[in-house]
Amino acid sequence: AHERHPPPSGAEPQCRAPAMALQRTVAVLGDGVALGTGCPLGKSFVDDIQRALEPYGVDVLNWSREEQTATCCATEQLDDLQAQLKDTVATSSQTVVVIELGVHDRVFLGDMLEQTLQLLVKVVQNMNAIPVIMQVVPDDLDQRVAQDLGAAFVPAPASVVKQFARDPNHPFFPHPDAHKELARNLLVVLEQEMQLPLAIPAIGGDDDDTLLSGGQARTKGGGTPHHSKRSGGHGGGFDGVWLHKDQPGLLEIIQDGIIRSDDGSCAPIQPISHDSFYIEQGGHRVSAEVRGHELIWSDGDIWCRVEDCGVPTMGRPPERKQKGDLKSFIAAWDKAEEACKQTSREVKKNDIGSERERLEQERRRIEAARQQLEDGMKTLHEETENVSRIREEVRELEMRQSRGFFGCCSAG
Repeated sequence: AHERHPPPSGAEPQCRAPAMALQRTVAVLGDGVALGTGCPLGKSFVDDIQRALEPYGVDVLNWSREEQTATCCATEQLDDLQAQLKDTVATSSQTVVVIELGVHDRVFLGDMLEQTLQLLVKVVQNMNAIPVIMQVVPDDLDQRVAQDLGAAFVPAPASVVKQFARDPNHPFFPHPDAHKELARNLLVVLEQEMQLPLAIPAIGGDDDDTLLSGGQARTKGGGTPHHSKRSGGHGGGFDGVWLHKDQPGLLEIIQDGIIRSDDGSCAPIQPISHDSFYIEQGGHRVSAEVRGHELIWSDGDIWCRVEDCGVPTMGRPPERKQKGDLKSFIAAWDKAEEACKQTSREVKKNDIGSERERLEQERRRIEAARQQLEDGMKTLHEETENVSRIREEVRELEMRQSRGFFGCCSAG
């Protein structure tokens, strides 16, 4: 290795023009949610991340369109998307593409949505950009695509999960107030993907000065905020019925990636390993680990798994039953969920009925046009036959006149 020596005294320092650094870019490929439909001007989640990333020299591009679908992006608009990506990647040192699509696909194109999202993720990856799938509709489809293709995933915030649990119809649009939480969850992922030291504001905490930095919750004063009763969950070894060890009257059910509390609240979990996960609560991240029949939370809370609903177990006192039989509660819960699903199916059935009526009207219109065309062709055929007949009569008449003319000449 060569040692570096300072320039001799009195020598003019050599100045070199600094190389122009390429800017980092975050492109949002979304629909009306990313455009902030229904939000006050400048209050969408895209506006929020733009303000947060601007000090770090990150350019935010919004490629979203009203009523945009993933299917359309993966078919009709695919060439345009690839051209946009090519130009952006060529002029950026790092390109992240946030895919916020599927709100409108779920109405009539739900069976194609998973395949189209996979195609879009692969297109982004093949263009040397980083795909990030943003969940707006809190079902498991977006997360499944992200896991299958190794893409980053932004979970829907708890408020959106609760809104969808109350009203699971499609198209589903988060309440305008949820955009701050949408932005916060997205910034947490962008911080990791782009290695940026972001100071991310917590949402819903007890202290407005609470910040999230480096993925860990802390307050400006350095203390750890208190976590109240939580809801959130993710499937696998976490599924089951749980009771709070210090408050046996509190019941939690973890199923299909959601923790449902007996007060009706619910929220998603994000897995860390086969026996641990974390949730976002009050703007902070709280983790939990399964140890035997207990779920140990990072804030000191402990939940106990219920193995037999008919027998008090793991410190659950018999008086717990005064709040109602557990099996009855689960049955009632299942009925409520089925009612929500039935409502959703009825809405879809009505939508399908309207579409069928429109198609029937279109079929009748086409049938009338076809009949009109057939009538026109018939009339044209008759007219053609008349013209042919007249031509034949004229030809016959001309031949007669011609024979009469030559007869007169011969007699002369």
